[in-house]
Amino acid sequence: MARKQDLDWSFGLRASHGKWLTVESFGNKLVCAAAIMKKKQIFFLEKTEGLEEVAIRTHVGRYLRCDGDGEFLADGEKGDDETKWLIEAQPDGRWALRSLKYGWYAGASGEIIEGNRQCFEKTTSESKFFTVKLAMHPMVTIQNVKRTKYLHLNDAGDSVTTDEVVPWGDDAVLSIEFNATNGTYQLHTCNGMVLSSNGALTAEPVAESDFILEFHGGVVSFKSAANGKYLTALGAQGLTKATKATVTKDEQFELQNSYPQINLQSFNKKFVSSRQGIELAATQAAANSDSEIFQLMPLDNDKWNLVASNGDATPPTRIVGMEANGAIHALSPGAEGETEFDVEFYGTSIALKAANGKYVTQLKNSYLKASGEEPTGESLFTFTLVNRPRLVLRGEHGFIQQLPSGLLECNKSSGEEFELATGPAGVSIGKNGKFWLVGDNGISVAGESEEYYNIELFKNSKMVIKHGEKYFRGYQNGAFTATGTGVERETLFEY
Repeated sequence: MARKQDLDWSFGLRASHGKWLTVESFGNKLVCAAAIMKKKQIFFLEKTEGLEEVAIRTHVGRYLRCDGDGEFLADGEKGDDETKWLIEAQPDGRWALRSLKYGWYAGASGEIIEGNRQCFEKTTSESKFFTVKLAMHPMVTIQNVKRTKYLHLNDAGDSVTTDEVVPWGDDAVLSIEFNATNGTYQLHTCNGMVLSSNGALTAEPVAESDFILEFHGGVVSFKSAANGKYLTALGAQGLTKATKATVTKDEQFELQNSYPQINLQSFNKKFVSSRQGIELAATQAAANSDSEIFQLMPLDNDKWNLVASNGDATPPTRIVGMEANGAIHALSPGAEGETEFDVEFYGTSIALKAANGKYVTQLKNSYLKASGEEPTGESLFTFTLVNRPRLVLRGEHGFIQQLPSGLLECNKSSGEEFELATGPAGVSIGKNGKFWLVGDNGISVAGESEEYYNIELFKNSKMVIKHGEKYFRGYQNGAFTATGTGVERETLFEY
């Protein structure tokens, strides 16, 4: 598959005096006085393939720019030469922003920016350096540029290797965590371990777990804060370890979104699998291999592609499609077939409507065919979201975190990891033996037993969570309640 899983690069910029660069909602006024990073302190990186320069978009849709008088402003228009910047990573991981047009460095020597000619020097100083905190969702897949393969936790669970052609399963989803004490980042694996510069995994972060994130025109490198070396992929399996003193394509990585991956249990209580060949069939008593995992890839027309694993064979994946007779096959590249599906959610089940207007149905011989008239019975499949047992949610107003009381709030600048489990009645969410519980004052991590919800998936890695007929909804003041009445911006949460 040629489609790239582009990630929306968002981040905050903390100046050397400890405050965050901020764009006011009205008038595009640029200041640097905020003590915490919220919506007005978040910027978005726009890059062009093959070019080093970038544009930095504000939360109101304008761009940071440097004008001919050396003023640092936030009112730029898209495509203007004054909005183009070069990012220069410093040895300690901070960024310096240099105007491509004028060669001057942007800065913030105090809370007031405009009128102080903060972008009128061709040399750097302390006020020109910004600590960068990523504001995007922390759970990503990471592809090595040279090998074009993905990092993942190896089968033994003791190292991170770079040998997955497709990031399949939870083991290929890594979490990038910000260390606020020194502005570095840590890489966490699905088993709760932390990657060290020597390639080992530790139960808790250590000094060797801190990496400086360097940006190279759309890709990144991870520089160990402990030994100054860069993460690279070594040997046939691509052991991930910091051993290189300079950056080449071997030390460059692309952060990508992680598409949802699901198991499908059919009417006959068996799991749909691709292990028997090109024909998909509900034949497996357990979903214990990649062949029972299907990746959902959203399309711009609100339809979806489904991708099936091909085990260890080449090509590594096959796209699911409908043949002319309605049979559902895992097609090899170049094979003809209708590959777009409507995905409909019905509680704990989904229905797949094919291009012929019929629903994918389990036949009596266990094979699948687009022949169902209604999304009932053999045309419903119980689904499990397999690559998000670790759940971090971000909504319209920020990330979800729990207060000391256990009450959840939805306007935080960083996420908290919860555990998602799927059962016959739906999904439950919890942490440390406590479970999410809907109450009169909101949702809290206070349940002694599981409370079950239904989820529905949407493009851009977003979901809604339903409690009965109500949707979980976030409010600007941080309130997180089960009061939503439909799918809208405040009820959609990036996972």
